[in-house]
Amino acid sequence: MLNELWTDWLRHIGGRPAYRIYGKAKPETDWRVIDIYATTRRNLGSRWPLWDGTCVTWSAQIIAVGWDFALAVWREQSENPASRQYPIEVSGGRIRDAAGRKVPGRDSPTSEVLAHECGHTWQALRLHSLYLPFVGMVTLFREGPHAWNYFENQASKLGQFGGIVAGSVNPELKSGFVS
Repeated sequence: MLNELWTDWLRHIGGRPAYRIYGKAKPETDWRVIDIYATTRRNLGSRWPLWDGTCVTWSAQIIAVGWDFALAVWREQSENPASRQYPIEVSGGRIRDAAGRKVPGRDSPTSEVLAHECGHTWQALRLHSLYLPFVGMVTLFREGPHAWNYFENQASKLGQFGGIVAGSVNPELKSGFVS
């Protein structure tokens, strides 16, 4: 219940999302619709400490990104769209493994980051209100071989991005003008 109140409050203060996506983790059978909220505070080059160029899963239904990232995903998906039949996953199972991520015919780096975040939404779905305290406190350590990297590694290994929901793209994003 606390997770639902948190999600409702975030939607209330967040306004209209940049777009909605289909996302899930490999163990799930059904796709979920996830809202992608964008803010200039998360743009690459933002002056906000720890927010600069970040994507954050706030709940099982909300991911926050920068407008620049949201635009990059939308452009990527306009050229080479993902679908629920052919979802995007993190190539090689690790965001930070450049050599393992080279997959012929698929060059979707920002969409792979979104797939990773979809993995986090599954963790939030399972952990409910414990998600932010448990996953949030170790996420700065990113992926790696240690026990504290477990949640980041799992998000990359299991997350799937099934494309942008038709008709959900914010007009501000479509025009390329975001304030």
